[in-house]
Amino acid sequence: MEIVHKHFKTIESTNTWGKLNCHLFDQNKMTLITSETQTKGRGRFKREWVSPPHENIYATFCFAIDKKRVDIGNIPQILSISAAKTLKNLHFLPALKWPNDLLLSQKKVAGILCETVSFDTHFMVILGIGLNINMPLQSLKTINRPATSLFNETGKHYVVKDVLHLLELQFLTDFEVFLKNGFSPFLEEYKKLISTSSNQILRFHDNLNIVEGTFSGVNDDGTLNLLIKSGIIKKFISGEFLP
Repeated sequence: MEIVHKHFKTIESTNTWGKLNCHLFDQNKMTLITSETQTKGRGRFKREWVSPPHENIYATFCFAIDKKRVDIGNIPQILSISAAKTLKNLHFLPALKWPNDLLLSQKKVAGILCETVSFDTHFMVILGIGLNINMPLQSLKTINRPATSLFNETGKHYVVKDVLHLLELQFLTDFEVFLKNGFSPFLEEYKKLISTSSNQILRFHDNLNIVEGTFSGVNDDGTLNLLIKSGIIKKFISGEFLP
């Protein structure tokens, strides 16, 4: 699949720009929106995504997908796997916090935000990723949850555009496999990347309520199972683990 690049020095949010302009994109190509900084970067649950200039990856992949597919919810998980592979190729040991937060040393290094815009026969997927590359410790401390960067982990500076290029190639390869074969080729790798162990007592927000339970695995469709206090295993399609 051909990729069309749109790069900005500064932008409100790569996802916001993608949502506003996706009706102009070629449905047979993937559009990659990048920026050197964001003035209103955002993550899941409308949280601010701290976006200092020139230090990190702020990118959004936009593409059309058939409305009839039942596995659209796996798309952000595919990008998280692609990002994990990219970091492994750079000699890191990444892990995932379900569904798609990327961790190094149990601290968040990347987040993914997936949104869709509906058209008659297809969705335009707006798939954003923020990946902390050269962000120093003093900036990381301004984030309200434990966070890290490649530089913070190694003391080494990285060329942001080179890491982005690796990620772009990896995601394009993985996405083409996904289009043909669905999520099943990625399931075992995804399970291995999940950082949660089965004996942990966890607090989980399912977008409506907070529940407590222990991790009981990931289903074949990428959804989460929690063994809650009543002894019932409950399935979740979205939500997040709380600190």
